[in-house]
Amino acid sequence: MPRRWNPDAIVEDYLLRDEEVKLDATRSFRSWLVDQTVWLLLGVAAFLVLATVGSDVTITLGVGVLAVVGAWLTFDWNRKRFTRYVITDLRVLRITGVLHRRMEFIPWGKITDVSRSESFLQWLTGTATIRIESANERSAFRAMADVSDPEHFYNVLVRMVDLRQGRVKNHHHVR
Repeated sequence: MPRRWNPDAIVEDYLLRDEEVKLDATRSFRSWLVDQTVWLLLGVAAFLVLATVGSDVTITLGVGVLAVVGAWLTFDWNRKRFTRYVITDLRVLRITGVLHRRMEFIPWGKITDVSRSESFLQWLTGTATIRIESANERSAFRAMADVSDPEHFYNVLVRMVDLRQGRVKNHHHVR
């Protein structure tokens, strides 16, 4: 099978034949943009300072700075865009990488704890970090950062854990 280059299609390469995707999310563009504001401002400021000097060398240097910053931002955005957080009926997956792809997963039976946190910037951009603790403490897959629509993602995740592990019986007597 040829390698897929569309970030929205790479998930299919990592699914089992009868595995069903419940939710497929990526990192938030708004959050990435806020994270890159300093680099954008520095690049534009460097260009303006070098362009106001007025010599051909400084203008060329300013354009070079803008090109380097632009190349870095394009690379970083593609890296974030190719990060996929996937909830299936079997497991939770994280797929990362453009040229060197990596897939990590936690099956539903191994999940021991789920938490959600939001920094101030994440709150402003409408994202959150969702952490999954598993019975395998050595797992590198613990956090999904800058999840778009974190409320929906978290609700689907908790519902799937509930379906797999079940609810506490006789919980109506506890108050």
